[in-house]
Amino acid sequence: MKKHWHWWFTLLFIWALAYDLAVWGAAGRLPGIGEHLQASAQRQALLAHIYMSAGGELDAAVPMLDDWGTQRAQIALSEGFTRIKEDPMVSMDLIFSNTWNSTHATLKFMYWAAPVFGVIALVLWSRRPKKISLISGR
Repeated sequence: MKKHWHWWFTLLFIWALAYDLAVWGAAGRLPGIGEHLQASAQRQALLAHIYMSAGGELDAAVPMLDDWGTQRAQIALSEGFTRIKEDPMVSMDLIFSNTWNSTHATLKFMYWAAPVFGVIALVLWSRRPKKISLISGR
């Protein structure tokens, strides 16, 4: 098991990144607040801006992923819609300061999980056990 950790963390990274791209890409296109989220992310949260830009392209290419991401984003951010509409400059502050429901907690966790899993996967890939061949196949 220990010799395969680099694969497990690579899979966790891909899973977290796919979740982030699908949900944040859809969040950037939610009616009424999507443009506020994009503007706030561009000013305050570089990682969210990257997720929204790349995720928007991915969601446009895969409609089923767009529907799933839109549902997740609406459930996660529904309690903050009115506040985001009232004061769009603090959209990212609202999203990351409060936890409104379990889907929102998952959204916040996965936001940071992808970079952390990516770094861990890179370290584990660089330190993975190498195959040693004592007899050459001449």
